[in-house]
Amino acid sequence: MKASRGPPGPWESTPGGRLNMDGSSATETTRLQALDNLRVFVIFLVVVLHGSICYMAYAPEWWYVLDPHRSMAFTYLVLLVDVPIMPAMFFLAGYFAFPSLAKRGAVRFVKDKLVRIGVPWAFGALVLAPPTAYMIYYSRNLPMSLATFWRTDFWGKAFQQSVYWFLGVLLLLFLLTALAFALSRRFAAWKPEIRRPTWRLFALFVLTMSAGSLLIGVNHPLDQWSHVYVLVYQPARVPLYTGYFILGIVACRQGWFTGQGYRPAPFRWLALCLAFGLLYLTGRIAFPATGQAIAVTAATVLLFNLFCFSSLMAGVALFQARLGPERFFRRSRARNSYGIYYLHPLFLYPLALIFVPLSLPLAVKAAAIVLLAYLASWGVSAAILTRLPGLRRMF
Repeated sequence: MKASRGPPGPWESTPGGRLNMDGSSATETTRLQALDNLRVFVIFLVVVLHGSICYMAYAPEWWYVLDPHRSMAFTYLVLLVDVPIMPAMFFLAGYFAFPSLAKRGAVRFVKDKLVRIGVPWAFGALVLAPPTAYMIYYSRNLPMSLATFWRTDFWGKAFQQSVYWFLGVLLLLFLLTALAFALSRRFAAWKPEIRRPTWRLFALFVLTMSAGSLLIGVNHPLDQWSHVYVLVYQPARVPLYTGYFILGIVACRQGWFTGQGYRPAPFRWLALCLAFGLLYLTGRIAFPATGQAIAVTAATVLLFNLFCFSSLMAGVALFQARLGPERFFRRSRARNSYGIYYLHPLFLYPLALIFVPLSLPLAVKAAAIVLLAYLASWGVSAAILTRLPGLRRMF
């Protein structure tokens, strides 16, 4: 992409493009196009996930819009898609964090992240999340106005941040990384080197993530949400947020996915991804998420993490194997991935509500609301968020 494409989203580093390990702009040398494509795909899966929940059997009772006709097929889809997408986003954020720190310094880095992530997070959590949460009441014809909901229930039993929770957690990780950079000379002086990871490292990472999730998951199931003051998160997945972010930093410093660095084998990782995904899905279907013996919970958590990690590597491997010329629509989707993530709930759930009374197959409904919401978010992001001077600074 050309340097004139505008400021990056939270996964990127500089207005002129990402930074390479030597600190130069990615537009000056070779861009890691596979990670761009992976990010675009992950954002699309986020929209697929949120649309599919509207049609899954045994959907969360609080979900924004629930179609009266639902299917187990969407339950299976949700169980699979839900696993790898957020760890992949934290990994991508971590991958591009250190080069930006090295070039900008901790103070400039923090100022940049406060603008690019902090402001959109605050606006999303305070202004956009309440109307989105109100869809829970509106879609069920509960007698409460949006204004009343905003003043009362939203700050109590209905408090949430919609998709904007990710920005709050990500901002915290960026701030902690900047603090470590400022306080630790060794961390700040960490030089890039080409080092291929071992299977022992991969196994240790997966086991560490599994142990962390299991310790928390004894009291908090994998799917449970919670919040501490302004931070909203899933407790059992906190180790994954942090772990994949740190793994991204390590991967960048060791040159993973570069021309001379580690390049995952597509067939091997795809086979592992499919195998672990099938095992995880079978386990989730056979055993409920709660009330199981510790051995069952441990097995579920381990399969979750094996599927999550193999999905990340399979995604990178497949996009590296299928690199092609950067065409306009591919560049545009990459440029607007942040905006698509940010805007899609504003289109997706009203569309789901509009489609409720229509006599259409569930697959048609789901595909329609996902594609329409994705295209609408992409269009608004391309036309407004990445063009207007004030918003362009953020998105």
